[in-house]
Amino acid sequence: MKMIDFKPVELHDLDDIYKYTSKYGEGSCQHSPVSMYSASEKYGDEFCILDDTLFVLRKNLCDETYRVYLAPLGNGDIKKGFERILSDAAEYGKKVKFLTLTDKYANELSDAFPSEFEIVKDRDLSEYMYETVKMSTYSGRSLKKRRSEVNSFWTRYGQRAEVRLIEEKDHKDIIDFERKWVEINRDTHDEDALEREERMIKMQLSVFDKLGLSGIVLRIDGEVCGFGYGSRLSDDFYDAIIEKGDKNVPYIYKVLRMESVKQCAMECKYVNMEEDVGIEGLRALKYSYRPAYLLDKNIAIQKDGGSR
Repeated sequence: MKMIDFKPVELHDLDDIYKYTSKYGEGSCQHSPVSMYSASEKYGDEFCILDDTLFVLRKNLCDETYRVYLAPLGNGDIKKGFERILSDAAEYGKKVKFLTLTDKYANELSDAFPSEFEIVKDRDLSEYMYETVKMSTYSGRSLKKRRSEVNSFWTRYGQRAEVRLIEEKDHKDIIDFERKWVEINRDTHDEDALEREERMIKMQLSVFDKLGLSGIVLRIDGEVCGFGYGSRLSDDFYDAIIEKGDKNVPYIYKVLRMESVKQCAMECKYVNMEEDVGIEGLRALKYSYRPAYLLDKNIAIQKDGGSR
């Protein structure tokens, strides 16, 4: 069996990766080519396309015991794909770990190797999927309060506030706002994670169009008070990657969420607002917007002395 020859994800690889993630990735933000490239500091993603299947190694998450992978995505034999991953890990004297398997791929893995893996659903990793039609207007009785809050924002700020698509001329102001946001939130957030995210934002803005990103900037009296952007995961799914606002501006996040969807995501059926990572307040907030469904995820760890 031919071995997997992983290589770092580069900008010119994204179209090739998208062919697989858009068709087989189920709209998961973990299957985002943009994140595979621009979150390299966190995940160190490397990829290989072999036998019409995309393989992804999360190099920076590997340790002395495990090699960490995403599910094999493609038109090939999925059992053979999993076998290639097992063989790849064995070449390094390590076991296999999958951190973000959707139920579909967890079931495929379990059917192919019924006693090889311990598979556990991780609620903290579930992704929140919303209908763009509803999020663009906060329609329906359940979102009446959100509509009222957005109306209050516009009543208060009126023509002083402007929300429009991000252009290159906005990049410097967005970066300056992000730096201030980091400083304000440093004491209540993981400092290393904040700094890493800031570096990612700078990098994404530097190749904004090449990454296929789209987003909005919100200004009040000409000053940036918030921004948000994302990318298409497929014809049906849009990934809301980043959303930052000045918490001293009432209801700014409600406006950012509505306008981001309205101006950037309406060609897609769903917007993926990603995981709550187990943060209780964030979970309650995401539920309050009434997701259409959750994309559940699983952790699969190869057992000692498996059946193979």
